[in-house]
Formats: sequence, structure tokens, C-alpha cells
Amino acid sequence: MSVDDPGRPNEPAVLDPAKIRWATEVSAQWWRNSHKMAPSPCVFTDATGRFSAPGLPNKVLYLGANPVACFWESGLGRDLNSRMPDDLNIAQSDLESRLEYGVQLNPTGLKIFNATDSAARRSIGARTSGCFSADHKVARNWSKALMDAGADGLLYESTRQSPGLCLALFETPATQNALGPIRKIGSAYEDAPLLASLLAENVAIIGS
Repeated sequence: MSVDDPGRPNEPAVLDPAKIRWATEVSAQWWRNSHKMAPSPCVFTDATGRFSAPGLPNKVLYLGANPVACFWESGLGRDLNSRMPDDLNIAQSDLESRLEYGVQLNPTGLKIFNATDSAARRSIGARTSGCFSADHKVARNWSKALMDAGADGLLYESTRQSPGLCLALFETPATQNALGPIRKIGSAYEDAPLLASLLAENVAIIGS
């Protein structure tokens, strides 16, 4: 995990959509990590998270640019990230219960904000990358401001053990039409690079 100080975040004002610097390049291929019992792997949620919460204008679907970043942004990864260094273990059965999916997205016409782009941040008055990473309450306020301005989602960097680009996709008619085929890849336990990343972070995998 990066130890760089992203700076003190500031709160958003009302955003002018015409002044926002929207992302011009958004990948069409994303990943999703979901529990095998979930009714659908790609469900928009209003559960409290970095950019989602009950009462916000839109629900959110969290995607990752690679399976490892996806894992650390999912429930299992968030749980591990909150533990003490001497308590980093995970059951094999828990990894087997998490399924990885490849998700196709047609980004044409979507208004996606890139929070990793300093020029884009300046266009909305965000003085630091910490507006989207340091404090989840502040990040949710920026998410709401972007939703109110008509955004369809935002790109952000995972702040967890394994860095990687992530996408918080807002539930809008445009994003619902843009979501394409969803392909099941396999369980998290079958993902060799993911297992290697867990070992590199001194995470012990306990047999069932």
C-alpha cells in the first residue's frame, strides 16, 4: 500500500457539468468479485461504501481493472485490510465462495470522471486526491456532487494492499444500457496471481 500523503481533502461545491473534464479513455473490460450466492454478480448497491450510501441519488456498482484489485475492494479484501498484521488469515472455503467475472462495458457516451487525473480534479475544485481516498464521508460527498452533475461514474485508484484502477459505476439509464456480457471466470481460490498476491501480503490460507 502506498504511504504517500494524498493531502487534506476539501468539500465539494455545486458542480457545473459544462466545466467538468470528463475522461476520454475508459476501458471496455472490467472485473467483478462477487459471492456465489448473490442473485446477480453485477448489482448496483446503496450499501455504505467509499462512493455509495443510502440516500445518494444513484446506486453504485464497483468494478476493478484486474482481479487482484477487485478482490481487495470486495468484502473479503476489505475485511483483511482492517485486521492487525498478526491476524491475516483467510479460509480456503471463503475464497472458493467468491467468484470472479469478466464484465464488458461500452463506455461510448458515458460521462465518467477520472479522479486519478489532476487536471480533472482541478476542473471540479478538488484540491487533492485525498478527496476521493482519505475520508470516505468526504468521498461520498464528492460522489453525490458528481451524481448531481449528471456523471455516470468515476475512476479511482484502489487504496488497499494491491493498487489498481477501479470504477464506481453509477446506476443511470446510460450505464444500464452500457453493461454488456458478464462472463464467469472461476473462483478466487483458482486464481493463481491472486493467491500469489495474498502470500506476498503474508496472508495465510487456512484449509476447509
